[in-house]
Amino acid sequence: MARVGFIGAGEIASAMIGTIAGDGHAITVSRRNEEVSARLERAHPGLRRADNQEVLDASDVVVLCLLAETARRELPGLRFRADQAVISVMAGMSLDELSRACAPATDICVAIPLPPLPLGGTPLAAYPASRALAELFGPHATIHACPSEEALNAHFAATGLLLPLLDQIDVGATWLAEFTGDRAAAASYLAGLLGGYCRMLTAPDAPDLARMRAGLGTEGGLNYTLSKALADNGTPAALSDGLDGLRARLGLPEKTR
Repeated sequence: MARVGFIGAGEIASAMIGTIAGDGHAITVSRRNEEVSARLERAHPGLRRADNQEVLDASDVVVLCLLAETARRELPGLRFRADQAVISVMAGMSLDELSRACAPATDICVAIPLPPLPLGGTPLAAYPASRALAELFGPHATIHACPSEEALNAHFAATGLLLPLLDQIDVGATWLAEFTGDRAAAASYLAGLLGGYCRMLTAPDAPDLARMRAGLGTEGGLNYTLSKALADNGTPAALSDGLDGLRARLGLPEKTR
């Protein structure tokens, strides 16, 4: 079992702690968010709260769950150890910058956890490969090893699809509830449909995405008609443009064509 410390106590830290809390690890979390850290302490017997330096001193694996701007202010004042493994879940802070901020620690990786992590099987993109990450979260998540830091940053951008997808469920549920009178049930129905297709796409024998789209896209059918309406309205192009708009923020190269 590992001694694991979390610097930062927000939604992502809560999801990560909830994922591994039953595995017997000694977990320490920073008091930085008093309300959230107190809730975590109540929810997970044995979890301990401390100030940031005490978290570091008590941990062999340190998980950084701060905003990059906050990390730039706080990390330089902390004393890391050379024998510590560091897992950053922060977008916008490069490995080079992390290496300077966390010195003398050198075992550093960046990962992209998301709130559904405790459900199990959720993808967890990371770079570079990390034994600490694999040992802690490998039993619970599907770890996607990225081939480069640039590829990892592109994964960060791609996670931006989540809110637009939820927005579409929101619109659809509102529309459906006009006929059913039950918006919660409408949202559950649509999320269940989408979740079913997502499970198909993540299965070991997953069908090709183009094949799945073709199966739904029979000309004149309901899915085809609605998809065409969105395409004619410029929605796919707007989504692609929106992803391209994240390139500079994440240090990704400009679009070449």
